[in-house]
Amino acid sequence: MGNASEFRQLIVALMFLVNSYPDICFAVSMLSQHMAEPHHSHWIGAKNLLRYLRDIITHGMRYTAGAVKLHGYFDTDWAGNMVDCKSASECWFSLGSASISWVSRK
Repeated sequence: MGNASEFRQLIVALMFLVNSYPDICFAVSMLSQHMAEPHHSHWIGAKNLLRYLRDIITHGMRYTAGAVKLHGYFDTDWAGNMVDCKSASECWFSLGSASISWVSRK
C-alpha cells in the first residue's frame, strides 16, 4: 500500500472531518495510533472508513424545534484494548435534537 507519510496525511484529513461526522471519531482515533508504522490492516481500515464516508456523504444531521431536554450518554471499556490494555471512555451530550458535545479518550 502507501507509505507512513501518506497514511499520516490521510489521518489528518479525517481528523478535520470528525467535526462534521462525529460518528467516525472512534475509528479515526484508533487509526491515528498507528501513524508511525501503519501496516496493511490499518490501510484497509482507513479505506473502509473512506468507503463509509462516500456512502453517507448525502446524509446530514437534523435539528428540530420542540421540547429542549439535556441528554448525556457515557460508555467505558475498562482495559478492553488487546494491544496495550488501556481503557477507553466515550461521552456524548445533546440539547434538544442538537449534539452539543462529545469526546472519546483512551
